[in-house]
Amino acid sequence: MKKMMLLATGMAGIFVLNGCGQSVPSPLDDRECATLEKKIIQTDTFIENVSAMDPAHVDEVMVAIPKTQITTETTKPKMLRDAKRRKAKLEAEFQSAGCKKEFD
Repeated sequence: MKKMMLLATGMAGIFVLNGCGQSVPSPLDDRECATLEKKIIQTDTFIENVSAMDPAHVDEVMVAIPKTQITTETTKPKMLRDAKRRKAKLEAEFQSAGCKKEFD
């Protein structure tokens, strides 16, 4: 009985000290915030450029720039969809990291 109580108390202590496995994200430093901001601006520029393009030329652009972190699609609607998803993900990461918004 004493062993069981000791074990239960020990386990409870471990959970309390560890915060039940939850961790608070540490805020990013200015350099990491600037990197995220740069990626958001690049994605936004990509969206603007693709939106302004004729759908026939989008495929040619993706052939000329085969590696992009924004999308691997070759059709305009799918490229825009991927880019908007990436931008939303980056903005959420930026906001959750506690960075100050200096773009728009």
